[in-house]
Amino acid sequence: MSFLRDSVKDVGGAMEILTDTLPSRDTTLGNLTQRIVQDLGSAIITGEFTSDTPFPNEADICKRYGASRSIVREAVKVLNAKGLVTARPRRGTQVRPDNEWNLMDPDVLSWLLKRRFNLPLLIDFTRTRLAIEPMAAQEAARTGTQSQLDVIEQAMRGLREARMGADDPLNADIRFHLSLLEASNNRFFFHMRPMVEAALRFAVRFDRLEGAGVERDLQVHDEVTQAILRRDGAGASAAIKGLLEQNLHVMLKALEEVSASDVKATA
Repeated sequence: MSFLRDSVKDVGGAMEILTDTLPSRDTTLGNLTQRIVQDLGSAIITGEFTSDTPFPNEADICKRYGASRSIVREAVKVLNAKGLVTARPRRGTQVRPDNEWNLMDPDVLSWLLKRRFNLPLLIDFTRTRLAIEPMAAQEAARTGTQSQLDVIEQAMRGLREARMGADDPLNADIRFHLSLLEASNNRFFFHMRPMVEAALRFAVRFDRLEGAGVERDLQVHDEVTQAILRRDGAGASAAIKGLLEQNLHVMLKALEEVSASDVKATA
């Protein structure tokens, strides 16, 4: 069974196609190669092509895009590097199972946002954030420069203003969380930014998190900020860990309800 299988129940009004996407990060490819990569990569992630269905052959792709074989082969190599396909002599190109996809690749993360909402995937996103963000907040308090702390404080002000309608709340939230990763001065955390952004864009479609309390959410973000500004790493870590654990609890409860509903439907 696919670990990225689409949810089949309406969980908190979340059954909808995601349209927000992260910008493509690969700017080294030619325009046509990049277009082929984007089109085929998105088609794979959204299920148009799967490991159980035929993938277009080289000649078909050339004809569809008016591209040379060398351009198509370059595009397939890129998709292979992202863990999406495998190309073998006499067997052609095949889509890999989704547990082999490179989920840390910025393009793959962007394409994931085009999939139908998937609660198990959101839970995986949140657990990954739990493994990263509390330590990032702690390190931001310990190693962040004054200019980095100023950025965090500014991002917090932006969150407050967004709640009053001055900005998009999601974009403000993304800026805040990315500022923590940047201020951690950990090169691995820094490169987790696309994953955290994708997780936040994915989570916004799960309506039950809104029920957890907007004011409480804002308060916790402020607690994280104030702890970092006074160099209280433990306090910053505990605050953001508590927020993520609370969100995870809501998700797990919703998943239990879906499972119970499935059992009743088959009884």
